[in-house]
Amino acid sequence: MAVDFHHTRSGNRASDRARSDESVTVWDVDLTLSDEHRARCRDLLSDDEKARADRFVRDADRWRFEASHAALRLTLGHRLGADPRGIVFSVEPSEKPYLAGAAAGACRFSLSHSGSRALIALSSSAEIGVDVEEVRPMPDLLRIARAHFAGCEIAALEALEPVELTAAFFACWTRKEAVAKATGQGLSLRLDSFAVSVTPDIAELLTMPGGTKEWSLHALPAAPGYSTALAIRAADIGCLYQALPPDWPTGRAAIWQQGR
Repeated sequence: MAVDFHHTRSGNRASDRARSDESVTVWDVDLTLSDEHRARCRDLLSDDEKARADRFVRDADRWRFEASHAALRLTLGHRLGADPRGIVFSVEPSEKPYLAGAAAGACRFSLSHSGSRALIALSSSAEIGVDVEEVRPMPDLLRIARAHFAGCEIAALEALEPVELTAAFFACWTRKEAVAKATGQGLSLRLDSFAVSVTPDIAELLTMPGGTKEWSLHALPAAPGYSTALAIRAADIGCLYQALPPDWPTGRAAIWQQGR
């Protein structure tokens, strides 16, 4: 499945092509894999990634870590025309990962996984953040919101009917996580220092230190039971959303068939 969220303007083909090149690609990844596919995923990882995976106590958590990081290597390899195993990562002081080695500066990326889903966002130049959360019953949603969210977000959630609250809370949460990742500050950014919309189908950045004009925020399609968001630190940037095929761990050819 591919869904194009490009914001295009008619009458200027060169401009439209440039805008397409600037757009962010988001890959949706199903982490539910066979034993054979899990083994292929582990084979793609670096020694450091394998060591990190082995620290998980639960097998399911280890498999999902390995699968999500293998998918990141495959999609980056496809984007860069490089061997996925040879891709080198480093980490900023804020713990935000970035490409190092021969591919340094060639692409920005963001990875998020929750439950059996992962999202990978890739951008040629803009800083990005993506987030996916498994939607689950939480009796203390408003308490969490009051402790961490901005005042207008809290008021919007408090005005909802109980049946609407869970979806709205997770829409807000994923958008705030995506924005925090795109700033490069991650968890060090106070979540009440900016505000986003809580309506599940309409993603807006309402307030931000320094203003909201240089931002794009997207509500992405999501698998049933999940909430997703993409934040781009650039104005008027679109998103191309695609799903990896079920046999994606078998190699880059499966991804290339989907197009960039």
